[in-house]
Amino acid sequence: MEKKLNKKSHCKQKRAYHRLLRDMNIKCCDNSTQYVMLCNAGLMTGFQRETLQDIIDPFVHKYDLVMPPNKSYCFIKFHSIEDAVSAYNKINGRIKINGQDTLLYATFTESVPDCDYSEWSSDFPPGLKLIENVITEEQEKMLLNTINWYNEGLSALKHRKVKHFGYEFQYNSNKIDPDKPITPIPENYHFLKAVFKKYHDVPYEYDQLTINHYLPGQGIPPHIDTHSVFEDNILSLSLGSACIMDFKRENKKAAILLPPRSLLIMSGETRYAWSHGICPRHNDVVKTSNGITTQPRGTRVSFTFRKIRRGDCHCNFPNYCDTKQNYTTTLIDTETALGIENSYVHEVYNKISNHFNETRHKQWPNVSKFLQTLDTSDILLDVGCGNGKYLCSEKHIFKIGCDRSYNLMTICRNKGFEVFLSDCLYLPYKDNSLDAVICIAVIHHLSTHERRKQAIFELARVLRPNGKCLIYVWAKEQEKDSIQTAYIRCNSTKTERNISCTQKLTEYGVTLPVHENRTKFASNDMLVPWKRKEGGNFFRYYHVFEEGELSQLCSEVPSFTMKEVYYDQGNWCVILI
Repeated sequence: MEKKLNKKSHCKQKRAYHRLLRDMNIKCCDNSTQYVMLCNAGLMTGFQRETLQDIIDPFVHKYDLVMPPNKSYCFIKFHSIEDAVSAYNKINGRIKINGQDTLLYATFTESVPDCDYSEWSSDFPPGLKLIENVITEEQEKMLLNTINWYNEGLSALKHRKVKHFGYEFQYNSNKIDPDKPITPIPENYHFLKAVFKKYHDVPYEYDQLTINHYLPGQGIPPHIDTHSVFEDNILSLSLGSACIMDFKRENKKAAILLPPRSLLIMSGETRYAWSHGICPRHNDVVKTSNGITTQPRGTRVSFTFRKIRRGDCHCNFPNYCDTKQNYTTTLIDTETALGIENSYVHEVYNKISNHFNETRHKQWPNVSKFLQTLDTSDILLDVGCGNGKYLCSEKHIFKIGCDRSYNLMTICRNKGFEVFLSDCLYLPYKDNSLDAVICIAVIHHLSTHERRKQAIFELARVLRPNGKCLIYVWAKEQEKDSIQTAYIRCNSTKTERNISCTQKLTEYGVTLPVHENRTKFASNDMLVPWKRKEGGNFFRYYHVFEEGELSQLCSEVPSFTMKEVYYDQGNWCVILI
């Protein structure tokens, strides 16, 4: 039994060695130090600071805990090597995580991170207020008991249950019909008017109420409430469990804890320009006086009050306003992203696979140069390999490919290439298993920031320490360095007209411009035609990257180090190690 335990412990330690070196450039040690890493317990796994303290306190009193966010491991910094050895011997493979049949595994490290850290700020965005305990526990219980989640008038969305009063919110268009009122806000909720007036007095009464029911693990995708539909101020009363709500505007992020019985007020910049959403997870990472820990979620109910707007919006945020834009690219949530990518990427490439194969033969020179730098017998993965044009040369390395298109994969197999059908967001390869990865003209087909980030995270996960990765995405800047790219210069008359776009309303409630070939890109998110002489035209979704956007995205994946960023024939490119 002891031999089996030692073997499993060694396996966990070896895996932790590679992960820690890649994530934080910290080495594990065979010899004893005063620093101990728990290999399989951290904030990402829902491990709580209090749980760890309960484990250590019985035999060591002086120590510091470091629990990095978004990691499945954590650290204990002891005041002496003797204490560290004592704790290690009692913990490693001998203590089970509370409520689970999983043993804790530990290893010594040469150091620990300086402190807990987080990319999300707890500072409030402009125009956001949070007032705690605006109602009593008895009032909270009364409000919760008034809702029948099994009667008529209930909307069962994929990630939560919803009820509407006053006016029904139409999720397919993110709007309401002001000429079709429904059941008014119940009278037993009217006492909240006095509560709202006390904390946020406005010259109107709220006439639309949305009640959301969230089970643990459920959330709501990031969104900005449509400007033309509702007035400025939006109020949200939290009942039941606490949770973290994430706010984001461009590169600014804020994670705000919403306690039960608290009132969230969104107005001004936060209302009009910051997206807000709740990440679907069972635990939230929260800050306490002792440091960062996790807080499990229970069932949460929110009462969101709005005032219907009749007429145009007159805000000062035109980039986010449906009234002020000639066309609107609605914020794409996770559900919408799946639909758009399936219809306007995956299905399209299956339909055009033969034509794609006939027109895509020549390798891009700088990609070829990258492949030539690899060592003999290196294992290369081409993510989104298409028709396999990068799998047919460089005999000194072993090449495998994967693609989401079944028809393109079949074309590659008919050519004798080693390929698999795979989504770039979930690569079927082990951690730290590949020497090099290329991902050429793939990530720009993912329709949200988080999905693009997840794809890059997957590239980092499968790459071994000191491995190399090359990524290409389409650039919005198509005349970089005063040299017109081939994409534009093929038709100078259209270039002079600059932008010629139409609109296409998809079945997913999102309006996207349709790009006219051989012209400058009018928007970051658009549909690009694939034209065939016979068989009709097809539209592919693209997110074209602005200068600095790709490098910023890669910097959000801590496992990677930027080696080189460059522009190549209408593409932004990075080499990562």
